Amino acid sequence: MSFSKAQGGPQGTPAERAAAALERPALASLSLTADQKAKTVALLTKLNTSSDSLMATANGDFQSVMPKRIALAAPYEAKFVSWLTADQKKAYDTALAAMKEQNPNATGLLGGRGGRLR
Repeated sequence: MSFSKAQGGPQGTPAERAAAALERPALASLSLTADQKAKTVALLTKLNTSSDSLMATANGDFQSVMPKRIALAAPYEAKFVSWLTADQKKAYDTALAAMKEQNPNATGLLGGRGGRLR
């Protein structure tokens, strides 16, 4: 059991959250290869760890750190997109468009609103 779950938190460790992210419909729709999944979990674990550290400085005011969180996520999202095949990029764009219908600020599938570099 992770520390955060032991404390009653629903999130889990950065690695647990990274692995769980692959099950989300948006990422699952990309049909990632085993190699892409492994790289994505490693990438998301780093992003989640950095994001957790940043959010810990928020003192409960998470809106105040969101611009930094967005900037933090952008290079991770760009790296992830660079691993995708042409067909996966089409699926990515479709999934991102669906996310934007629910949240107009969404700019990436990795759990952040970090910006998609084209």
